Amino acid sequence: EDREEGEEGDEDAGWEMEDLELPPDMDTGPLSPGGGDGFSETFIAPTAGVPASRRWTQKSAVPGEHAAAGDFDSAMKLLNRQLGIVHFAPLRQYFIDAALATHVPLTGVAGAPALSFPLGRGWTAEDPPGSTPPPALVSSLPLLEEKLKTAYKTTTEGKFGEALKLFVSIIHSITVLLVESRREVDEVRELLGIAREYATALRIEIKRKEFKDDMNRQAELAAYFTHSNLQPIHLSLSLRSAMSLFFKLKNFNTAAGFCRRLLELNPPIKVAQQAKQVLSACERTPKDEVELNYDSRNPFVVCCATFEPIYRGTKDVACPTCGAKYLATQKGATCQVCNLGQVGADATGLVCSPSQR
Repeated sequence: EDREEGEEGDEDAGWEMEDLELPPDMDTGPLSPGGGDGFSETFIAPTAGVPASRRWTQKSAVPGEHAAAGDFDSAMKLLNRQLGIVHFAPLRQYFIDAALATHVPLTGVAGAPALSFPLGRGWTAEDPPGSTPPPALVSSLPLLEEKLKTAYKTTTEGKFGEALKLFVSIIHSITVLLVESRREVDEVRELLGIAREYATALRIEIKRKEFKDDMNRQAELAAYFTHSNLQPIHLSLSLRSAMSLFFKLKNFNTAAGFCRRLLELNPPIKVAQQAKQVLSACERTPKDEVELNYDSRNPFVVCCATFEPIYRGTKDVACPTCGAKYLATQKGATCQVCNLGQVGADATGLVCSPSQR
């Protein structure tokens, strides 16, 4: 029986693990900062990663990406260097919209602050983990093209003040626009040129209506309006207006020129008939009674500050942002078309695509 009890005791001894005594020179000390038991109450936080907003701006020269990242200061520096912009107040809301459109707040635990997550564009399931897609911007080229159509329609309806605001807003939106390809970059430049041309022309027409008691000045501005690069329907309307004003002033020779330009556009039958009748009457007395500051045979652009013609050979300066033309005396002033750029300032040109690197 004693033997059996001894055997039972041996079996209950389990793994029979004994303390292992190491030599003093091999004592490595506690296993953790908390002591020798191998456990610690100290929490070591992981290293913070790089926010997506910072990655968006690290290697980007596109002002729109900097605005989307919320780094308005660097966006303004880029716009100043690229487009000569010195007046940023009109862009305030565009910057804010760009920043808000790239982040979404998500609530977690009740009572805890919301977490902000970046929104990228062009994400696919094949993207490697940890990659940061470029920011999703609130403005795009298709949206601006739709706005352009609306502006055209508004111009046709004769709502010049409203149309002017639309064309200027297109110019402002382009400053924070981002496109992908070189072809789209060319389309953006073309769109900028159209918006500037129409904004300049509409300002001339709005200015003309301020001279209700000065027929001579009205006629001059109407003539300048016809030299804008407009859609045929809008050019036709401007030529009809100039034709009527010059005919009333008995400047028949110049009025006849407007008639011929109008007929070249193949206008509707009634308009063409009226133009032919006016042309016939003008050709009977081909002379001008009133001397005006207008020479249709000498190419010119209109100063956007003084609304005076700048004939070929006269020194002029331009707005580096929108390209509007000014007399050399206006250098250093803020552009009156886009209300952003400094007239005559040096600029490198807009960067609106990573493909321009």
